[in-house]
Amino acid sequence: MLNPITVNAQQIYTDFDQLGACAEVAFQEVRTTAYLAQRLDQLGVSYQRFPQMTGLIATLNPGQPVTIGLRTDIDALKQVYQGKTQVLHSCGHNAHMAIVLAVVTYFATHPDDLPGTLKVIFQPAEETVTGAEKVIQSGLLGPLDVLYGLHVCPDSEVGDHQAEALLPDIATRTYWVTITGKTAHAGRPWLGANVIDAFSTLNERFKQIKLATDSPYSVTATMFQAGESSNIVPDKGTFAVDLRARTNDLMDQLQDQAFRAMRAVSTGDIQITLDGNDLSPAAIPDDQAIATMGQAITAVLGADGLVDPVPTQGGDDFHFYAYDGLARRSTMLGLGCGLTPGLHIPGMTFDHTAMVAGAQILINAVRLTGQD
Repeated sequence: MLNPITVNAQQIYTDFDQLGACAEVAFQEVRTTAYLAQRLDQLGVSYQRFPQMTGLIATLNPGQPVTIGLRTDIDALKQVYQGKTQVLHSCGHNAHMAIVLAVVTYFATHPDDLPGTLKVIFQPAEETVTGAEKVIQSGLLGPLDVLYGLHVCPDSEVGDHQAEALLPDIATRTYWVTITGKTAHAGRPWLGANVIDAFSTLNERFKQIKLATDSPYSVTATMFQAGESSNIVPDKGTFAVDLRARTNDLMDQLQDQAFRAMRAVSTGDIQITLDGNDLSPAAIPDDQAIATMGQAITAVLGADGLVDPVPTQGGDDFHFYAYDGLARRSTMLGLGCGLTPGLHIPGMTFDHTAMVAGAQILINAVRLTGQD
């Protein structure tokens, strides 16, 4: 029988406020990392900073046969709010950090409740979907038997005092592309190869992509820039395209068709080259990890507090740890907290008491891992 969990709500709120005040964008989370290190020092918890980037990994109870991971994102978003450009935690990452610090505090003061080694990843650059792979490439983490994460959810998906044991993020991929052609006078367009025409043709091909599935997917051109003069056929342009699919297999199919479309348009004087390719894998559901998280939710919120996973069009680079094989099992807690009007919206608000429940759920999930 597990003992009741108590956490310091006031410390959670203090951490939330302090981390919100030092919000920083991807790979620039210097003050954030310093605050996290200071809190871990206060708790007497050992940690390693990443040598070439912000963020850190804390370790509790090292050397045990079972290694449990817990990950929180630490970056924020640059946005215009109330008439000025600011860096804001409009995705709730300061809530995630405050919750995870409460989990660390609990196991630092209740070491007998920890069923294995706990690795806590304070990961930079989730918003650019590049941080998880950088953590993996650092070599500091090592293999994990199970990895848990969390995200606050908008009220339109998960209600306050409710939670889902799997956050069913979709796969997302962004291509950054250059298209080159042949310049000419606008009065003699037949002498050139207009990159705007090529992009228009390609965009129509993107819209015609069809997959044999009932699951939602999309290919959307989101940026296009070309030309500097109104009387010259432009010979260079850049564009971005956003791909989304419910599963990683569907993303592979979508990518294959998108590449076919680009190859079909890349002929003659028109050439299309891929400059960048940012992937965020879809969730890889694991029954055992989901069952453990479900038990943890029920223990805190009751049977009515556990809800079925709600489809979302969002993505998270958390899933790289399982996708790249570092985490054998994983799942993300989707925490309902009355969040309105939505994520990534400056000025969004939520029920701060939900952070207490979130910490208790994750503590339970870690403790239950030793019993699964």
